[in-house]
Amino acid sequence: MGWAGTELYYTPGSPHCRAVLMCIKALELDVDLIKLDMYQKYEHKKPWFVKMNPQHTVPTLNDNEYILWESRAILCYLVNKFGSSCPKKSQLYPTDPEMRANVDRLLYFDTGTLYKNIVDYFHPQLMSGEYPDDRKANALKQSLEYINLFLEKTSYCAGPQLTIADFSILASVTQLEGMDYKITYRSAYRYSTVTTGAQLNMKHLTSSSSNAGTGWMLGQQQCTFILC
Repeated sequence: MGWAGTELYYTPGSPHCRAVLMCIKALELDVDLIKLDMYQKYEHKKPWFVKMNPQHTVPTLNDNEYILWESRAILCYLVNKFGSSCPKKSQLYPTDPEMRANVDRLLYFDTGTLYKNIVDYFHPQLMSGEYPDDRKANALKQSLEYINLFLEKTSYCAGPQLTIADFSILASVTQLEGMDYKITYRSAYRYSTVTTGAQLNMKHLTSSSSNAGTGWMLGQQQCTFILC
């Protein structure tokens, strides 16, 4: 499926970018992927990019001059616009009010609980050399316990089928693996390994992160926390 005139600005170290890349793959879209060097050239702070996205965050979508950032908003937009004509693809963000509400709930859970707790726990250690905080560690463990509960009765977080909620949550969970954080919850571990390998096959989408052992999970030196 062609998608002329559409660009995605991204950096491989961002789990939010990986979530959008998963969605693009699932929708079988042809998108011009533009990688930004955020750590040496600071391309996200260049005037041309700040003009496009005043918050200068990634991922940023330019869909024929319609500019959108915030990864979860991009996920919803992509399925709403490009998945509605195909029943299988439209199920990534269901139109049924209750099913869609479940997906939305998990998107909010990821941004407000799971990923927040990942950042709260790891960021002080990586950026300031602080010792691990037990309270923050317990909050992160609680987030993973919730995911374990979600997956006890269904194959995916929001129900029996893959949705954009899985893209968002899976990107966060596998960030933990890149940080050498062992996931001890059986359902959550099965979800992160089976879903990544069998359902999403993300290896070729992140070939620029080839230093990672799986082809898409990042090593500790490459992990970044980009809040968007």
